[in-house]
Amino acid sequence: MKRRRFLTTVGLAALGGTAGTLGLFAIQPHRSTLPFASPNNDTLPDKPATLKRVVVVGGGLAGMNASHELLKRGFDVTLVERSANLGGRLTGWEVEVNGETMTTEHGFHGFFNQYYNLNGLIDELGLSDNFKPVKDYPILFKDKETESFTNTTTFFPFNMLEVVQQAKSVSILDFNDPRGKLYELMRYHPQRTFEQLDEVDFETFCKRVNEPMVDTIIEPFAHTSFNQFHQYSTAEGIKFFHFFFIGNPDGMGYSQTIDDSMTAIVTPLTERIIALGGKVMAGVEVQSISEHEGRITNIKLKRPGEIQALTHQVEADKVGREWTPFWTSGSDLYYVKRDEQGELHAVSGRCTHMGCPVGLDEETGGFACPCHGARYDSDGVPTTGPTNIPLVTMDATAEGDTVKVSSQITGTEIEADYVVLACDVPGLKRIVERSDISSTAFTESVERLGVADPYIVWRVWFDRAINPLDVPFYTVSGYRYTDSIAIYSQLQPEYERWAEQHQGSVIEIHAYAVEPENVIDEEEIKRIMLEELGELIPEIAGAGIVYDIYTMQQNFPRWAPGDHAGRPGVDTPIDNLFLAGDFLRLEVPANLMEAATMTGRIAANRILAAEGLRENPIPAVDLVGPLTIG
Repeated sequence: MKRRRFLTTVGLAALGGTAGTLGLFAIQPHRSTLPFASPNNDTLPDKPATLKRVVVVGGGLAGMNASHELLKRGFDVTLVERSANLGGRLTGWEVEVNGETMTTEHGFHGFFNQYYNLNGLIDELGLSDNFKPVKDYPILFKDKETESFTNTTTFFPFNMLEVVQQAKSVSILDFNDPRGKLYELMRYHPQRTFEQLDEVDFETFCKRVNEPMVDTIIEPFAHTSFNQFHQYSTAEGIKFFHFFFIGNPDGMGYSQTIDDSMTAIVTPLTERIIALGGKVMAGVEVQSISEHEGRITNIKLKRPGEIQALTHQVEADKVGREWTPFWTSGSDLYYVKRDEQGELHAVSGRCTHMGCPVGLDEETGGFACPCHGARYDSDGVPTTGPTNIPLVTMDATAEGDTVKVSSQITGTEIEADYVVLACDVPGLKRIVERSDISSTAFTESVERLGVADPYIVWRVWFDRAINPLDVPFYTVSGYRYTDSIAIYSQLQPEYERWAEQHQGSVIEIHAYAVEPENVIDEEEIKRIMLEELGELIPEIAGAGIVYDIYTMQQNFPRWAPGDHAGRPGVDTPIDNLFLAGDFLRLEVPANLMEAATMTGRIAANRILAAEGLRENPIPAVDLVGPLTIG
């Protein structure tokens, strides 16, 4: 039966008989599978006749999944990651909390039921027991009662009605105008939605939606895209809601890792990649890629943070006994100083973890990375945080009134038959900017990519215990900074033990997208966040801080109005170059970790198809909304 809009008010018109029942079944969201390149896919061979070399750049979920799929099919895969560990935003590291070693990570993650590709990978690796379901999705509001949404029925429109029934601030009357903008959320179409609504920001669009529905459900959930409501494409917002709820046949439920993400998924997947014969080059950065006759043939490597550029000159009288920062004509930072004997020293100012520019640490005389909490001593040797690679040393020599600073080039090159760039947006832009690529359209599409406003993850060890809360994770709405809180002392056994032994608690506070005017002094941000946490959990107000990890990062993709048409996809104009990552243009509804995992599998499928091999099935949620016509 063809889809048709037969409801004048959701959930009522279809209750009147057999025809209505059949109509309801016709529009139910269902799982789908992406089409294969060949109609004879099942008859194609599994492995290439001759060994093919693939270089995958980026060790997050996209790159790890692409590598895993290709290794299983007999390819020679080298996975290059600039950080010391794989995992991307799932990575973790150890910290010393007053003499006790504990694991930490970039922040809490929810593994939703409709993450078909990611959950399929977890099942394949036998890791399902590392996760446990979360039964409730509460939202704490500053100016009204808490709303709580349990995992509802998956049958449309009753899933919508259950959400309305659960919500204290929303009424069935909010659905009383089928011509209203609310119904556009149920009409997602991969082409028409973007043609009609990509240029409109989500805040403007929602002015035509009932205010309680926006304030209670739409805006709090939209913030989890890590984009500002007024800077978020309406089309992307509709796609987001379609994927997470309306077009998803598996409900609102999600799982959490029992232990940290490294233990739960990253380390086992890394071990599996190595066991399959994959070569993992961690702590290595890609400088550029080389194109020859329409194909990528070479990948130039360097040390993380290494500045491979022309020699720089600075005025000698600007260099003193303390580290002094200087910027190249591009975006590279380095530091120069003289020691007590007057000898010159220079280091790159790029963190060896993820490439962020490091600042001076006044307390230690060394360096501190504001992104992920890495700290280095005055010689550039790491002391705390997620990296064990020192800042890159540079050559500095005096020449008259100037100091000449140059890189100690150690770069090497590797060859490849196929390349998958599975970096985040900043990493991809750096590589493409430094590479000689013939397609102007491709380089411009990468250049147009942007990142959303910075986000903050602040994990705090308190000297005061709190009573167990109903769930360990809360979305938050109406506060200046706080968008969610995760109670780690009731999330992971390691933190539960610490809290019990020390009569304390550990809470992680997230700010999903910090407006430019709110990027202020770190101590002031912390003060305000503590005040907000005290309002949300009064028991913790005034508690002392035993230890904390504060990070401000800026690497989530921007989904601004008008971005979609120029956004690159998995395929590129270069035959053997593919992209993977959660920022790509996808005709398939997927977001966040599932988009990363899915694009990694799609990139692997493109290589399989290019070699005439059988592609792997890629599952997805329903490709269109339940009220989409045609």
